[in-house]
Amino acid sequence: MSTNTQDRIAIVNAQIVTVDKSASVIENGSLVIGGDGSIRAISSTSIANNASETIDANGAIVMPGLINAHTHLGMTLFRGLGDDMSLEDFLARLMPAEVRVLNYEAVHSGTELAALESLLGGITTSLDMYYLPDAALAVAKSSGMRLQTGPNFLESDGPEPLKFADRLKWATQWLEAPRDTIGTTGWVAPHSTYLLSEEQLRVLADLAARFEARIHVHASETVGEMQLVAKRHGGRTPIQVLDDTKLLRRAVLAHGVHLSDHDIELIAQNSATVVHCPASNFKLASGVARILDLQRAGVNVALGTDGPASGNDIDLWIAIRLAGYMQKTFAKNPAVLPAVELVRMATINGARALQLDHLIGSLEVGKRADIIILDADSPSLTPNFDPHTTIATCVTRADVRHVIVDGNVVVRDRKCLTIDHKTAVNKVKLLGKQVLASVNNN
Repeated sequence: MSTNTQDRIAIVNAQIVTVDKSASVIENGSLVIGGDGSIRAISSTSIANNASETIDANGAIVMPGLINAHTHLGMTLFRGLGDDMSLEDFLARLMPAEVRVLNYEAVHSGTELAALESLLGGITTSLDMYYLPDAALAVAKSSGMRLQTGPNFLESDGPEPLKFADRLKWATQWLEAPRDTIGTTGWVAPHSTYLLSEEQLRVLADLAARFEARIHVHASETVGEMQLVAKRHGGRTPIQVLDDTKLLRRAVLAHGVHLSDHDIELIAQNSATVVHCPASNFKLASGVARILDLQRAGVNVALGTDGPASGNDIDLWIAIRLAGYMQKTFAKNPAVLPAVELVRMATINGARALQLDHLIGSLEVGKRADIIILDADSPSLTPNFDPHTTIATCVTRADVRHVIVDGNVVVRDRKCLTIDHKTAVNKVKLLGKQVLASVNNN
């Protein structure tokens, strides 16, 4: 791009953590966002530009936006209702409340609050799985956050409400609709192998194949799930069922806590991604995922927050820290899962899971400008001897100062510019009264 074209933003005096293949860090760097919202130039020296705006990072870390590779954004409505109980007990309480409370407006409000929380915390992209996904896409359009989602499937009619056959027709219409301009794939989201029959799973595999859509599914999260799946599907594991029903290829597998060696081999052979959700897993006592074994097998491992009803918040910085600490403790080796790899799990690995790593997940010339600028004067980030370590062990949501998505500033000085903060919060406060009444009347 010629500098004769108006550049949007020039970021100067930055410590640029690129997350490129060599994990380059550019000290006293400059980054220019071109008029089309892509990164036009990155350099350790000043760059000629005619940007409409210059942001002085004052030496702060500048890094790619975080990618939340598994979440249920609309579940902000049910935050805190599933504490101190197993996943099975949590779902038994949650699902009836969802049926009673959720409609388009409720999901829109819950997702908008989640988008506000996400953007303020530096999450620029999310892979969402929830009911009424049209509402989530509307929030993505108005808020500027990147959001991937698709029709979800389980045996119950759900809040839509749609029986499986009707849900299939709706999903077909969804997948036939035009997709966005950045090459987003379609998504089909079977909830799990324990809430769907083998016949239904095979039908979904055919649907996904017809539209070249990807699969987003819960898999091997708890011991209880493993027992349910074995009983329902002839002693097989969730991964074996997904493989047998042709759903495993390039799938995004949420959790992957209880995996056998054979499961890991199947995941690797099918180029699937495992999304590690440590906060949810530890809170629900689901177990410790075999992240190191997955990595040794060549499996792409990304990070997720899970839903704010089970994990309570949408904070990927906590996920980064917990993932590292638990694997080091479990391996009895502080050297495993180093900071550089943890940063990759929260950025480029998530982009790879979504097949968008050619566009987002790292700061490189030609990629879309999804960027976080941290606080140069944060006490908890001072001193900063190694930015990867600082990111993996020190950063909190309070340290996120500016957020840019697709070249547009969506958070400036910790204030979201695309979502009215007070309105979003008040909507969910009002809905919270309905949620509580629905639970108490259950």
